[in-house]
Amino acid sequence: MGQDDQIQRLATVFAVLLGTVTEMLRAKASRAIVLDAYDDASDQIIASLRGNGVPDERIQTLHKTLARLRLALEESK
Repeated sequence: MGQDDQIQRLATVFAVLLGTVTEMLRAKASRAIVLDAYDDASDQIIASLRGNGVPDERIQTLHKTLARLRLALEESK
């Protein structure tokens, strides 16, 4: 699988992650459950990129984006 294919796959997985978290929030799942699910999915996304030809700077950029989104989830009411 080429790097562009991996990034496209990642974008799809990320969209699913956001949809899942959104639905959990709408269902008023506990914040801890939502954050745990988000952390697990984020870890899987990052792990799938490591060692697959994706440059570290791209992985770091994505990791920072995921961290900022998690912070927003923590701060949301």
